[in-house]
Amino acid sequence: MKQNNLFLILALISPLSVKAAFNDPGTAYTNAKVTSYVWNDALAPIELVNSILCFTAQFNTHQFANAGNYLVLADEAACFDSQENGASAQSSASSNVPKYMKAVTNVTRQNEFSPLVVNVWLPEMGEGIETQAIKFKAEISEGASENNPFGQFRFNYDFFDSFTASNQLGGGEVNTINTIENSIGFTLFETSTEGAHTYQQSASAVMSSDRSNGIALTGTSHTLDGATSYAVAFNDSNVLVQSVNSNFDNLPYKSGDNSGTCLSRTNFDSHVHRYDLFNAATGAKVDINSGFSIKYDGDNNGSYESYGYAGYWGVWTETEGALDNGDTVIGETNGIEKNYQYVSAPGRLIKHSINTINLINARGIQFSYWDNDIFNDNNYDQWVVQYMTNAEDGVAGDGFYKTGKLKWENNGPQITPESPYQQIPIVVNRLLHMYSSQLGGEVKYRGGSNIITYYEQTFINGSETGAGELLNSETITLTCFDRCPKGTLGQSDLTDYSGAGSPFETGPGPINYTFSTLGPYPLTLVRVTNSQPVRYNASLTQSNIASTRHNWGVRSGPMGIGVGSADDLYDPNITNEYYVWETGINDWNQLAALKDDSSNIVSFSRPIQIAYEHSNIKDRSGNADTYNGQKFLINYGGNGDLWGIPNKINSARYQPAFSIADGVLMGNSNQYVIKATDIEYTMKSATGECAGLTLQDPAVPVPSAIQGNADIGQMPIVTEEPAVIGGITQ
Repeated sequence: MKQNNLFLILALISPLSVKAAFNDPGTAYTNAKVTSYVWNDALAPIELVNSILCFTAQFNTHQFANAGNYLVLADEAACFDSQENGASAQSSASSNVPKYMKAVTNVTRQNEFSPLVVNVWLPEMGEGIETQAIKFKAEISEGASENNPFGQFRFNYDFFDSFTASNQLGGGEVNTINTIENSIGFTLFETSTEGAHTYQQSASAVMSSDRSNGIALTGTSHTLDGATSYAVAFNDSNVLVQSVNSNFDNLPYKSGDNSGTCLSRTNFDSHVHRYDLFNAATGAKVDINSGFSIKYDGDNNGSYESYGYAGYWGVWTETEGALDNGDTVIGETNGIEKNYQYVSAPGRLIKHSINTINLINARGIQFSYWDNDIFNDNNYDQWVVQYMTNAEDGVAGDGFYKTGKLKWENNGPQITPESPYQQIPIVVNRLLHMYSSQLGGEVKYRGGSNIITYYEQTFINGSETGAGELLNSETITLTCFDRCPKGTLGQSDLTDYSGAGSPFETGPGPINYTFSTLGPYPLTLVRVTNSQPVRYNASLTQSNIASTRHNWGVRSGPMGIGVGSADDLYDPNITNEYYVWETGINDWNQLAALKDDSSNIVSFSRPIQIAYEHSNIKDRSGNADTYNGQKFLINYGGNGDLWGIPNKINSARYQPAFSIADGVLMGNSNQYVIKATDIEYTMKSATGECAGLTLQDPAVPVPSAIQGNADIGQMPIVTEEPAVIGGITQ
């Protein structure tokens, strides 16, 4: 979850300022807002609250005092990270679409001397089994000021399975401190239940009004994992942290032991989570036509009361599968509404533009690889593969080696080393298919070659009909030589990777397919010989295919236009782009697009893709370590959304494996310059420098219960259009 730079304890130890590195004064680059915060395990109890405050900041409550109930679409993805794995790669899914949550809000204030009271109802927040209904109530009696940058407020929140069920699962409370002269701070208490298990987190932090020194206690407890407690003391220069795997009473300082981990408050490591790109010549921010909000009739009552988003990655709706082919949706851009027609297809065509790196430069890159051995091993999901040489690594011969087995778990990928390493046998001119998040996805190596090919991907959505574009003549013919789909796929076609029980023909190609904007199967790959659309049989469900080898979908082999042989298709010196058809029953396997009133598919900007080589001089710390000289396929989708940098796990938290320095030039002609906009700082060790700090109880005790509540009644019905979308008042 993301931290809110304005919130409470993070401000205790944040750097005083972040200076832009770009040297053109007054430009968008120089003036770009930079959010920074400090992370330490002792801050974990307030992580959820920080994210909630970031989320509710999108409601623009100060603009709606005594204006009645109003509707908000707040972007959950902007404040809550979904880091279920350690990869950071180009995706063929719609995971980059904003996740708007509907919220009803009411703000009241009796007069200018009275508190501002904010009530918020969130009927659905989260995904899947973690979906909850949440009520918020905030009473703000004093705004932030120079003497008290936190202001004065009490914030209560309650969790429910749903508002209909009214079964409260827990709640929390945050109170600012105003009872100690020349001091500011806060207390926190939260509790929740899941079945027979209970989780609690609590904290108290008291500091001088100038935040130069302070004391804090934070802790968590769970009926399964036990309790963890932290004591914190800080001054201008250092922070002393003490911890114990028990409750507060068992912290060593309670018995006179002042030992702990001494950290610097002035010397930090930085980890960048978001970047923006700017024009290297002018400093102007690079804008991308990434999409727009839509509304649709979700319950077929003639009223457009449900909301979503359309963009390059597809169409997102409040409820999965809410739209059918031909449905009308209303899109809004710059306050202007237009009608569009929803268009879908059972798969999507993806163009691959070829890039290459020298084989010797593949050392250090982690690849993923699948074969029957790993599929039949129920304990693991994929092989971890690395390119190794006799000279550098001491292996018997240069080649690709299986170095470990990877299993995806709740805390991310867990790798078990393979001993001894197993070299993958590769016949000359035969293809080895792998995947690399570092290189943006699919990777191929042809036996005997001295290069590796990787690809920039572009989704074909039917808008490519202009002069000289792919679909200008309405129909194209694609030729396949390897992994060529049979046609419409039944359950028996999904049991194996190859052979009779696979989705692919057993004989050699060439096999021809068509892809057209018209006809009985528009925007769908159709096999010429049997006239079948390449798709899963419409009768198949997720339960039918859950145990098959293709429950995540099927991708064809490369297909070319006008290629004469497989050798030509796979030779990057002859063919610099090819096409792949992806199909399945999941949303991410299928095309979702919009047509305008002229029956043209709406076109959105593809994320900017940049082949980037990291180095010491480009690293934010000055030391790129093992990533020095390695190449990455970086993607930029606008508004801080940059991906392609791998992640690492540090204390069960994902952090980028490296961070790019501000001012680094990027692009094939250095046309862009990069700047960090969301920076996580971790304090460096300062052993022996905390002699002047004493751990003790804060002046305000840690609460053991919630005093207030978020009992704000039933959620009002609001029929008006959203007044605020993504923090922007409409």
